[in-house]
Parts: sequence; C-alpha cells; structure tokens
Amino acid sequence: MSFFSKLFGFNSEPTAQPVEQQKTDAELIGEAKRLMLLMEVKRQAEEHGDEDTVNAVLNMTYNGTMPMQKPDGSYTCIYNPLWDFNLAGVNYRKNIRDYVGVFDGYLQPEPDNEYDHNAIAIYHSDGHHLGYIHQDYTDDIRDLELPFPIAVFGEIEEGYDYEENRNYFKGTVYLEIPNPNAKHPYNPQMI
Repeated sequence: MSFFSKLFGFNSEPTAQPVEQQKTDAELIGEAKRLMLLMEVKRQAEEHGDEDTVNAVLNMTYNGTMPMQKPDGSYTCIYNPLWDFNLAGVNYRKNIRDYVGVFDGYLQPEPDNEYDHNAIAIYHSDGHHLGYIHQDYTDDIRDLELPFPIAVFGEIEEGYDYEENRNYFKGTVYLEIPNPNAKHPYNPQMI
C-alpha cells in the first residue's frame, strides 16, 4: 500500500458503505486538515533527519506536537517550543474591532511605560498597538535573550458579555522559540 493510500485511508477499489457508516462532511474536513498537518510533520522531520518521526507518520502512529498554521501560510516548527499568552489590555486599545482575526505582529519593550517600566507591548505588523504581555510573563520573555522586536502571531476575537450588556475583545499571542539543536519534536508533556 502506498504512502498516500495509508495517509488518506483508501484502496484502489471503491467500496460501498451503508449510510450510517458514511462520514459527515465535517468529519472528512477534520481528517483532511489532520492529514495536511501530518504531511507538514513529515516534511519537517525529513528536514531534521528525524527518521523516527518520519516512520511514525508513515505508520499513522505519530501523536506528538502538531504544527500551527501562521497567518502568512507557513507553519510553526514542531521542534520549537511555542508559548502562548493572553493579550492584556486589548479592550482599551483604539479601533481594536478593525484587528479581529489572525495577525502577524511583534513584541517591543516599553521602558517608559508610566505603569510598568518592564512592560512589553504587542503590535500588529502595521504598527498598531494591540495590547501587552501580562506582567507575570515579561521576565520570562526577557530571559530568552532574543533581540527586540520579537516576531509573534496571534488572534483577536470579539465576544458579548450579556451580564454587562457590552462587547469585549480577547486575544492570544504565540511566540515560537527557536531551538536549532532539537533532535525530536518538542513535547511539553515530557518536561
């Protein structure tokens, strides 16, 4: 059986299935997305010379870190840790509704911030200020010793608070930490 036959789970001979056994469109779309991500895992593993991971993908036994697709269409590297942060202060930013959705951006320190001289601001790639990294995590980011500005990507969502009868915004920011010497996919459960 070929790699694609294994990957997509079909034989060369079509078989009829009873209606109750047929998969829904949503299930098929979910499987297709997973298979696309597995193909990306295989590509990255081949690039890293990681035969164990390549074989796990081919044998459909891979259960490690899955890459995330970035706004530019590229994928995060499964060999790099990926940190995620809640976007603090997003509800206080001007024109934030214009930035709902996924975005590319960057982190920039704000040593002159009147409330916190350790503040790290998050900006959209067009320079619009979206919010901040929560103060509990700014030291962790600085400890990475990455040069600023630091590239990130994320997503801002709009919601509605029925108790307070108002719209609100929340966001998540992802920081991919380079790990050029990694031999196996990053697995946070193993730490």
